[in-house]
Amino acid sequence: MDQKDWLVSILPSQDRLEELLGDDPATALLGLARTRAPVETGFKDDLANDPAIRAEFKLAQEAATALKSDPNAPLTAEQTEAMHALVHLLLRPALRVTGGAIPAIPDSWPRLKSAHDLVMSRTRSVGRIDTHDRAHVGTGWFAAKDILLTNRHVAGVLCGLDIRTDPTWIDKLPAAVEAKNNVWDKDPTLRAVWDPAEVPGPASTVTGSITRIRAWHPLLDMALLDVTGIAESSGLALNIRAVPPAELAGHDVYLAGYPAVNPPYGLSKQVADLLFPDATEVGLKRVSPGQLTGLAADLPVARNRPRQRHDGSTLGGSSGSPVFDFDTHSVVAIHYAGQYGVENSAVPFWLLKDEPFFTQNGIGFAS
Repeated sequence: MDQKDWLVSILPSQDRLEELLGDDPATALLGLARTRAPVETGFKDDLANDPAIRAEFKLAQEAATALKSDPNAPLTAEQTEAMHALVHLLLRPALRVTGGAIPAIPDSWPRLKSAHDLVMSRTRSVGRIDTHDRAHVGTGWFAAKDILLTNRHVAGVLCGLDIRTDPTWIDKLPAAVEAKNNVWDKDPTLRAVWDPAEVPGPASTVTGSITRIRAWHPLLDMALLDVTGIAESSGLALNIRAVPPAELAGHDVYLAGYPAVNPPYGLSKQVADLLFPDATEVGLKRVSPGQLTGLAADLPVARNRPRQRHDGSTLGGSSGSPVFDFDTHSVVAIHYAGQYGVENSAVPFWLLKDEPFFTQNGIGFAS
């Protein structure tokens, strides 16, 4: 699926689009931007009056209307960029969690509004994984008492491996894990931390200490971390679903995690400045609603084990985020990679319930 096909697939009906945008689409989208669009540091009000910004949002509305009338309508590069701004604000947002709530849910996601309290109860189990000096590495969540589930490549980063440019990093992982665990044993001040706070900071009273990289999957992007300092962590363990969602494409899901680093590519400078002003590597807790988009190439475990694709908004730092089924609010997959505007990939748990990675570490599945 190319970018235009994806945009067509997620657009609401023309009537619903007009209802959401009203008579002044630029003002409607700017209003959303004021309340919850920026990934990191907040809305810059002076940009709201920039004619270029308003023109960009008008262009987005015109492109959306054209696609609803004719899915084959050609789009210019400028129209495609503008459409992605509409996607981030209206259709696939990354919503800040503030004060234990999502204060501004767009009308395009009524299901998130109605399930708000349940969603918030699940985010309590999701936290940032940082190095000891609070460099943001990824996202992790409780799969069992005192055990976090995250990505294998997150464990690699914690070990100091160059996962981006070193193609041999996985081969180096066993020795690196042994060395890192030894360092953490000898000097607890050097341990990585798990922090479920909405905004990270050294004063957090709920930060856990990651004591050991317990296990990593030999083929899939999953790892287990031992953590201490979190009271009653067994009560935070999320249900992992042993059966697939009702549909594997078009099914509503949401992610909880800590997207960070840089704004996504494909946006014009004006829109990137508006949506992601002064983006940093801090990472704030967010909920990203979206849909499953189908199964892709086989996972390297056994035949008939494909990876699950989804279109929730993610950035660097989202690695390890749980993917929740809106129907059951159980975890159905773990996010591990994404290419903006193309696809995001996740490991589907219902295909892995008998994996030794889980069974040998006391992690059970819900039916």
